[in-house]
Amino acid sequence: MLDTDVIFTQIEKSLTDYLNSLDKYSDTQFYFKATPDTWSLGQMYEHLTLSHSFFIYHINNCLQKRKGQEGGEKNEFGKKIQLKNSFPPIKIKMPEEWRGPEPIAKTIEEYKGILPIMKENMRAVLDNIKNDDQSYKTLHVAAGFLSAIEWLQVADMHLRHHFRQQEELEILSSNL
Repeated sequence: MLDTDVIFTQIEKSLTDYLNSLDKYSDTQFYFKATPDTWSLGQMYEHLTLSHSFFIYHINNCLQKRKGQEGGEKNEFGKKIQLKNSFPPIKIKMPEEWRGPEPIAKTIEEYKGILPIMKENMRAVLDNIKNDDQSYKTLHVAAGFLSAIEWLQVADMHLRHHFRQQEELEILSSNL
């Protein structure tokens, strides 16, 4: 059984860690792209904020019983990540048809304002998730049908998954 408070505590910790990391980056490091195919730290932060909106959208759709369905199952990938409570420790390249335009980074200062709002957005849905019967689900293209609490868990896993990328990008930009 998923515990909403445990998941939110981890989300809060991850967002705090991302927020605190902003203080150690120069603008040059934050916008540095090692190769055309590699994101900058700023682009990774933008991806995190865009993904947050996507997760909140699906959580609210489940809670409001819209744009989904009663019931539905996770696929094998969805079952595996839920069981392990993490994405695989590999670089995941989204299929071309799922990808949008390359993220455009905001400033470090803007993310210092955005990350606390992301935390509050998650906190705002917690009681509703706790009171939800979890029967209404929306489709995650890679994991199958997810309930509101499962979307919250995916949001947590997603934040933790990008710590590996953050570490790699910090190393690539450390000599600037």
